[in-house]
Amino acid sequence: MFDRYNDISKFITDPNKLRVADNDEYCVYISDKNDYDIAVDLEVCYGGFDEMKPFIVLIAKHINELDNIVQRFDQQKRVRENGYSLGRLPSSPGVTRFDYSKSMEDEPDPQKRKSKKFHFGLEVIYIEKPNFVTFDYWDMNANSQLFVDFEYKDGKFFLRSYGAFENIPDDWDKGD
Repeated sequence: MFDRYNDISKFITDPNKLRVADNDEYCVYISDKNDYDIAVDLEVCYGGFDEMKPFIVLIAKHINELDNIVQRFDQQKRVRENGYSLGRLPSSPGVTRFDYSKSMEDEPDPQKRKSKKFHFGLEVIYIEKPNFVTFDYWDMNANSQLFVDFEYKDGKFFLRSYGAFENIPDDWDKGD
């Protein structure tokens, strides 16, 4: 499933062509509904639409790379034995969070890595604070969501959280 958003021509990469959706004043599509149907939720953006355009375009240009990072993480990592109890972070009621370094490990079985299927589609993007972006993936087989956070720094995007797993280091995939 890697490279499923690799046709950059299906994304709006010119800030002057970004338009607020006709039916929703808080949403801008970065791809046509007939292509990938991915939207940025403007209601939670840290800035106004015109201010956000350059960052929205940057995300659109890197969306395939970011989605590949998410899929690679899903394929290469697993929860370690006792990871759910060892890595629990302080959380508000109804929210469960885990520390990556205490909860996750590499998937040692290459066959399991290859056979693992990522069954989520990217639907909505949130930009709630500068240099941070959240991808909202929807499960294609069940009624569930997966939130993934990236930080943009030094001209590059870094995976910061994957679902309930947070504090992912810059070099989580070193050696792979």
